[in-house]
Amino acid sequence: MLTEKLQKSYPSLTKQQKKVAEFFLSHGPEAAFLSVAQLAQQVKTSQASVVRFSRAIGFPGYLELRQELQNLVKQKISPSKVLRNLIGREAKANLYAKIFQMDLQNLSETQEASQPETLDRAVKEIICARRIGFVGLRGSHAIAYLLYYFLGRVRKNCELLEDGSNLTNQLINYGGKDLLVGISFPRYSRQTLEILKYGKKEGCKIMAITDTPISPIGQVADFTLLAQPKSATYFNSFTSAVTLVNCLVSGVSLKSKRSLETLNSFDQIDTEWKYFLI
Repeated sequence: MLTEKLQKSYPSLTKQQKKVAEFFLSHGPEAAFLSVAQLAQQVKTSQASVVRFSRAIGFPGYLELRQELQNLVKQKISPSKVLRNLIGREAKANLYAKIFQMDLQNLSETQEASQPETLDRAVKEIICARRIGFVGLRGSHAIAYLLYYFLGRVRKNCELLEDGSNLTNQLINYGGKDLLVGISFPRYSRQTLEILKYGKKEGCKIMAITDTPISPIGQVADFTLLAQPKSATYFNSFTSAVTLVNCLVSGVSLKSKRSLETLNSFDQIDTEWKYFLI
């Protein structure tokens, strides 16, 4: 996959080559149909730099890179075709066993990318932030809500940012000492990216939960947690993302001096209002 090749090669790319990589990630559909001359003009680099970039990430030349990107764009434009093809191909296979196997692989790769010091830093930022806003739209919304809900039980001043008429009223309150947590997986939400860009401009710390450090939100984040979303179908698997939620909530619960006090306050309200059956 192109994104995997970019992730593997990105640290060793030159400054000009990284500009080309970032253009591909943020302008995929547009870049897929540009000639080498047009792409070089867009990125303000030389045609030779574009060709060298193509070879640096594992392609014989720019034409082969563009062809793969066009194939990816076609898949994104027509997810129903992808699913139709998968249905035919998986009919003879043990689909459910494959799903379990892929999720186990996703968890293994996510654990490898989530070293204890990385998770410790994320937990520290969550504990120290004055206010935390969580944003994840479309498919990522469920993960954003889950993280917001559970962290909101062990620390105060947590807020779910949702696309709607109230969004600007929420964002206007964010600035220095605040943290924005963005969750975004392919196909990446443009609105999530714009919210994080706004927060960064206002001085917020930005934490990204995504699939690669050079995803659109990974590029604007101060630090990134990676979760593998590979799936046997068109839709992303969020098993690894949910596991990261568990890690963060557990870390904050055990390391914050105020977590027990906050949780007790919620429990008292829940009991008085008879929220739960047991």
